[in-house]
Amino acid sequence: MQVIQSVKFKYETSDDVKSLLTTFRDMINFCIEKALQHKVTSFMKLRALIYDEFKERFKGYNTQYCYSAVRIACNILKSWRRRGKEPRAKKLFSRFVSTLTKFESEKLRISFKPRKFITLKLICGEYQKKFIEAWRKGECRIGEIILNENFVIIPFIKEVDLTNPNESIAIDINESNVTAVDSKGNSFVIDLSEVKRIHYCYFQKRRNIQKG
Repeated sequence: MQVIQSVKFKYETSDDVKSLLTTFRDMINFCIEKALQHKVTSFMKLRALIYDEFKERFKGYNTQYCYSAVRIACNILKSWRRRGKEPRAKKLFSRFVSTLTKFESEKLRISFKPRKFITLKLICGEYQKKFIEAWRKGECRIGEIILNENFVIIPFIKEVDLTNPNESIAIDINESNVTAVDSKGNSFVIDLSEVKRIHYCYFQKRRNIQKG
């Protein structure tokens, strides 16, 4: 089984990063406009439809950005059909296929054009360093990285064998508390008495309103 932990890293930004994020937003909105214009809903059909024009419009950029932009555009369109909101990308962010990034411990190298790169210096605290160390040891691998104006979000993926657990935990759920103890003897209690009281108060209020 795969366990994925997405970890946020702050980074030292630059004009190149802002330019890349702005261009990628334009790529997504271009895909959305073409999908609406031609009434295309599937990823494969939209990618085939816009691929040549995409390469011409965003000349010089790695063609893998087309894959990412189409995928995000399709997700936005699905959300729009459910909620009725304007189908348009507004926030600045990018999701990279693995071939566009290279994680280098405390740096991230991003390919945006053939043989052209942006290198981000990541700001690492103790929390982030734990995951970096596990990656260095080969205990986990890196998934598709997300970049926005403030953070680099890196998913660390680890394979876990659930058929042979090293530890166990027992949990007892009651109306007034949750009690747990693990195989090492550690225990904790979560007091739910206030939750129970609030639930009862609002139950009474609803019943009084319905009676009225």
